[in-house]
Amino acid sequence: MKNITLLILCFVSLFAHSQESRLTIFSEDGNPFYVVLNGIRQNEEPQVNIAIDYLVNDYYDTKIIFADTSLPVLEKKHLMVVDADSRRGEVVYKIKTTSRGKKLRYYSFTPFQQILPAASNVSVIHYNANPLPPIQTITQTTTTTTSGNGGPIKIGVDVNGDGNNVGVGVHVNSGVLTTTTQTTTTTIGVPTDVVLVEEADCYAMYESDFNQALESINKKTFSDSKLTLAKQVTRGNCLTSAQIAQITSLFDFEDTKLEYAKFAYSFCYNPENYWKVTNAFEFESTIEELHEYIESLGY
Repeated sequence: MKNITLLILCFVSLFAHSQESRLTIFSEDGNPFYVVLNGIRQNEEPQVNIAIDYLVNDYYDTKIIFADTSLPVLEKKHLMVVDADSRRGEVVYKIKTTSRGKKLRYYSFTPFQQILPAASNVSVIHYNANPLPPIQTITQTTTTTTSGNGGPIKIGVDVNGDGNNVGVGVHVNSGVLTTTTQTTTTTIGVPTDVVLVEEADCYAMYESDFNQALESINKKTFSDSKLTLAKQVTRGNCLTSAQIAQITSLFDFEDTKLEYAKFAYSFCYNPENYWKVTNAFEFESTIEELHEYIESLGY
C-alpha cells in the first residue's frame, strides 16, 4: 500500500511539473542583463546566461534591461514559452547584435521529457512573482585637492650636534593636501522611456494547418500560382526552416525556389537553421546567392 501511495505521489508531482516551462535567455556578445517578466524583475544581479523555471503561462510580456545603461531596453510582448503545438519544455532565446541593434531571437525548443540540467555557467532561478527592489548602481569618485604647485612630496632632514646632543629635524613639503572619496548610488528601476520594441513575435505554424497548406500549394498547376499561394501562407503564418524547405521543394524551377526562399526568410521561426532550406536547391550557385542575400539583410 505504501508503494502504491508513493507511486501516485510521484506521478502527481511529475504531472504538475510537466505543466511548467523553462525560459533560457543568453547574451551572444556577453552583455549582462536583467529579465523582467510581466513587469516583475526576475534576477537580482545582471547575468549573461539565465534560466527561469516554473513558468505556468504560455507567454509573458518580457523586457531585457542591460547593466550597461547606454544600451536600449528590449521589449517583447507575448514571448512564448511553449512550442507551436503548445507543448511545454525549455524555450531558448538569444540576444543577438545585428546591424540594426540588439534583437531577442528564438533559438531552440526542448520538450519537457528531454530537458537536461542547466550548464554550470547558467544562472537558474525560480519564477519570481514578487517585485524586487529597484536596480541600483554604485559609483565611486576620488577627488584629490592639491596645494602649492602640486609637485611631488619632498622630505628634508637637518642634523645638528655639539658632540653630546644630536637633533634631527624632518621637513615634509607635499603638494597633496587632502584626498576625498565620494560614493554615489544611482537608482535605475525599470526604465519606461528608452525602450526598443521588438518586431511582432513569430510563432511556428501548427503542423496540421501546415500539412493542409502544403497540400493546397502542391495542387496548383502553374508555378506562378504555387508561388503566390506559398507567399500568402508564409506571410500570414511563421514557418520553421524545415517547413520552408518542404514548400521550396514543391517548385520545379531553381529561380522560383530561390525567390520563395528569399521571401520566406523574414517569416522563419528559427532562422539559425535556415541551412535546411538549401537542401531543396540543385546548384551551389543558388545556395551562395541565398547566403549573400541573408547576409545583406544584417540579421
